[in-house]
Amino acid sequence: MDVYLSDITKRYGRILANDGVTVALKPGRIHGLLGENGAGKSTLMRVLAGHVACDRGVVEIDGERRERLTPATAMALVIGMLSQDPLDFPPLAVWENFTLGGRPRTAREARARLLELSGELGFSFRPDDPVSRLTVAERQQLELTRLIDNDARLLILDEPTTGISPAQKDVLFGILRDFAARDGRIVVLVTHKLAEAEELCDEILVMRQGRLVGRFEPPYDALTLVATMFGSEEAGETTGPATPVAASGGAVLAEISDAAFSDEKSALPPCTLTIRTGEIIGVAGVAGGGQELFLRGLAGLARVREGEFRLAGMRMRGRGLSAFLRAGAHFLPASRMEEGLFPGLSLADHARLGFPEARGNIKDFFSRRFVDRFHVPNQPSAPALSLSGGNQQRLLLSLIPDATRLLVAESPTRGLDMASSAQIWEHFRSLAASGATVIFSSEDLDEILARSGRILVFYNRRLAADLPAAGQTVQSLGRHMTGRAIPAAA
Repeated sequence: MDVYLSDITKRYGRILANDGVTVALKPGRIHGLLGENGAGKSTLMRVLAGHVACDRGVVEIDGERRERLTPATAMALVIGMLSQDPLDFPPLAVWENFTLGGRPRTAREARARLLELSGELGFSFRPDDPVSRLTVAERQQLELTRLIDNDARLLILDEPTTGISPAQKDVLFGILRDFAARDGRIVVLVTHKLAEAEELCDEILVMRQGRLVGRFEPPYDALTLVATMFGSEEAGETTGPATPVAASGGAVLAEISDAAFSDEKSALPPCTLTIRTGEIIGVAGVAGGGQELFLRGLAGLARVREGEFRLAGMRMRGRGLSAFLRAGAHFLPASRMEEGLFPGLSLADHARLGFPEARGNIKDFFSRRFVDRFHVPNQPSAPALSLSGGNQQRLLLSLIPDATRLLVAESPTRGLDMASSAQIWEHFRSLAASGATVIFSSEDLDEILARSGRILVFYNRRLAADLPAAGQTVQSLGRHMTGRAIPAAA
């Protein structure tokens, strides 16, 4: 089976998810599709699986051009996709889910075939149990068993190791190697996990900002892959621009002593850290490295399950979000519409909710704060959903009180143009100059190097390094992000 995607372009409103991507997938190989969140990996594979129609481009399968694939045509072409969230029906029995989209079978035949094939693959199912009783890993195993039973020749797996154990991952990888070795089949592993792609794949394709920016074959160089993923392909050991804020900062704002953050899905090991007023701290790490949970813990969106966390003199362990807000901590989420704003509410309504004391004179207040200070469009009746990404971020910033002591920002300039990014950073520098602390994450290591006085690096779900930004490079950060940093001499 030969697959060739040519000039695949897909836009969602203002977001260009795929920008003229051309790639060939060869039989008998496991192709890794690597890139940070939002790079366009999943969209490209959803086009190939028929789940999404591209705006422009052609898919060729065994030399036959197809400008539009549907799930039905993809199934007929024996293309199967294992999504991050398995496509199943929890109330139905395991054997009933196994038969979906497959050849007609009686219940007895389906149970027998399920037990036979799952045994060959090393899985164990109780056919009459409802799928709702299965773990995430077991649901993935069931979906994979179903796809193999349907004779899939191209198997796409989108972040398949999320939520499964290392032992289960090893079993899955063994199955994928066997699958690709049979009859010229193809596997595409969509992931942001560098180590997994290096371990499994015969070829790694790297996407960034909707484009295919690199193609690599073994032996892989992790630092080159990191640099390609994060936007600095140059191999030279050049340092970033001078940092705008001294790494030392001022008085102590927060003390973290053997504190461990957790949420309903995962937990981080304890870490110890001191945060000072006036600092701008960049947080780096490959997605899934633990920095996401750490940032939310700092802002009170994940709990402190052990250890000590003091913020502005207050003990925060066991306290809820309202206590963090009283202490002056505020959070700027990467998903602006999903977590930060109300899409259907007007800009004026956002102002009323954020500053209830100004409701009596909201028109003047909106003009002075939102328009004059933060350059939000002077359209108070417009819904937040109508704003560009840059204006959404300006609206979010305008809602954060002036008395903020700690601003935690997830990828604050992701998807913004240079002018919007510059305005965001002008505001952050102003906050730091007034004594507040800004802690931000970014998928752009050059941005972290240019904007930070200090850099925290996460690897394998733990704080791996606490570094002064001065003298660091993309390559040195990459070594910490991939667990390849050279330990300091004793």
